[in-house]
Amino acid sequence: MFQKIACTIILILSVAFASFTTEASDAIDAFIEEVRTPSYDCPSQSLFPQLEKTLLGESLSTQQRFALTVAKGQFLICRGKYEEAEKMLLKAIMQSNIDESSYAFASAIYQIGFSYDARENPARCKYYKQAQDLSSPERHSDIFTSASLGLISYCSDSSSPEVRLGKMFGVLKRYSNDGSPGELAHIHNSIGLLYGSLEQHALAAEQYLKAHEMGLQVYEGSNRVSIIISAIVSLLSSGQFDRAYQSILELGALNTEIDTTLSNFLYQYALSIYYRKTQDYTSLAYTLPDLEEATANISSSLGEMLVSWHKTEICLQNSDLPCIREYLSEIKAMNANVIPKVFETNLDYLSFNVDMYIALGDLERAKAAHNIYSKEVTKRRELAQDSSLIIGAANLYTRIYDLESAIEQAEQRRKNTLYTAIIVFILISGIAGYVLHRKHQARKAIDPVTQLLNADSAISRINKLDAPKLGRAIAIAIFDVSNLRDITRKLGSTKGDLVLRKIAQTLQNATRGNDILGRFGTEQFILCLHNIEERSARQFFDRVQSALDSTFESETTTDSIEVESHMSVFIANEKITGLNDILDDIAMSLDINNNADDL
Repeated sequence: MFQKIACTIILILSVAFASFTTEASDAIDAFIEEVRTPSYDCPSQSLFPQLEKTLLGESLSTQQRFALTVAKGQFLICRGKYEEAEKMLLKAIMQSNIDESSYAFASAIYQIGFSYDARENPARCKYYKQAQDLSSPERHSDIFTSASLGLISYCSDSSSPEVRLGKMFGVLKRYSNDGSPGELAHIHNSIGLLYGSLEQHALAAEQYLKAHEMGLQVYEGSNRVSIIISAIVSLLSSGQFDRAYQSILELGALNTEIDTTLSNFLYQYALSIYYRKTQDYTSLAYTLPDLEEATANISSSLGEMLVSWHKTEICLQNSDLPCIREYLSEIKAMNANVIPKVFETNLDYLSFNVDMYIALGDLERAKAAHNIYSKEVTKRRELAQDSSLIIGAANLYTRIYDLESAIEQAEQRRKNTLYTAIIVFILISGIAGYVLHRKHQARKAIDPVTQLLNADSAISRINKLDAPKLGRAIAIAIFDVSNLRDITRKLGSTKGDLVLRKIAQTLQNATRGNDILGRFGTEQFILCLHNIEERSARQFFDRVQSALDSTFESETTTDSIEVESHMSVFIANEKITGLNDILDDIAMSLDINNNADDL
């Protein structure tokens, strides 16, 4: 009986443990999927602590531990720790019982190739080819694309540049319709690399900048600055120093936001080569400590060599010969394999070697260094002057540009439609606003009862009149209707506005289109004539007053209605100044006349 109970308990515990183990394994698999990142991007740095913690677990299967190790390798590469990632991944792929058909294995092979690529080690081609064989456009497509681009860029020495660009064109065409921004950025970056190898640095810079713009849409962490540094180098190589500096400023802003050891190194690296290229040795000396610190944080042999070179460059400018001798001794003691291959073909570095030996007075070594420099210059000149290569590259560039245009046209059409709608809306709104404003201003200038200019508008227009011509004058008259209340009473107390409109209409009919006519007061109207003879002005005002007094003669009423008006005139033979005072005097004159009539 006891044995049966014990067996039952053991069975229950086994099932529970198996269930727990399965759940834990599923959680690990889910995390592996979460941390998995396309080959052309960087994983989120926030996941790294959890990755390290998960790797410490004892319940991991061999394949799970391998997949997590490969993910860690990608983290290290994105931090610029290429050698550390390479050693770890080389050890990982040597394990037995690893699924070589898995994404993790193909990713590990590609990452090893990329770590070699970062140091321009020819061994990269072997791993890029293996990564390509392990993948396809349908299976592990990101690795297939990245490996294919690496092979085209660096491992097709037997192919002509035209063929290599043609292959790039084929890859771009494949992804042009439905490729993600990250994939397209990766392709443009590779095209930039190929143009750079052809010494077409201006074309390379344009591709890098385009890749950087697309990559910003999707890339995370240090990967957001990995392409712009290539653009900066190409801009400097093509003499576009202002554009290069603007890109360096952008890199600095991104570095402030990202704040990783690799992004900081790239920023300091960019500043350093910019100052060297522009021969700003004071700024170069100032920034070198920051570059040295950033280099130490990522353990970069390229960075260490660059720091030593730039330090000695400053020594050369200061004629510090012991410093130069010490540098040459260090270089001589180094293993040739430690010196980055890029230094062997860098014209600035080769020229620097010549200058060092000349400064030391070692003419034999200076001559030998100059021969190396001269051969590299000749090689590049022949490459740049190879007309068939340049024409072929330019033709393929046109094809690539046309394809890029086709990709952008659909998006541009959508944007154009939106922009057109916005512009049309703004124009219509602007026109409507302008019309409404003019109408509003016009309404403000008009007396609502008489529909004549109001006093302010009439005075404003008179003030703007130019001086009259010789022998002519500006004539102003104010008409005061002294019996307006009597007229209104006779026609009906509710018809005051009608009386005013009738009087205004009479005045309008008696004046000309260019005369200034307005309502001056409750019972007063102002009329201004410009460029008129004084005698004619007085006669004209008399006719207007006569018409005004006869306004209601045609009215069929029992009582005759006659307008009684007084007129006061002012005439000037020059431009009018102090109009308000003049009008006050005219109004006072009218008041005096009215009072005299009342007496």
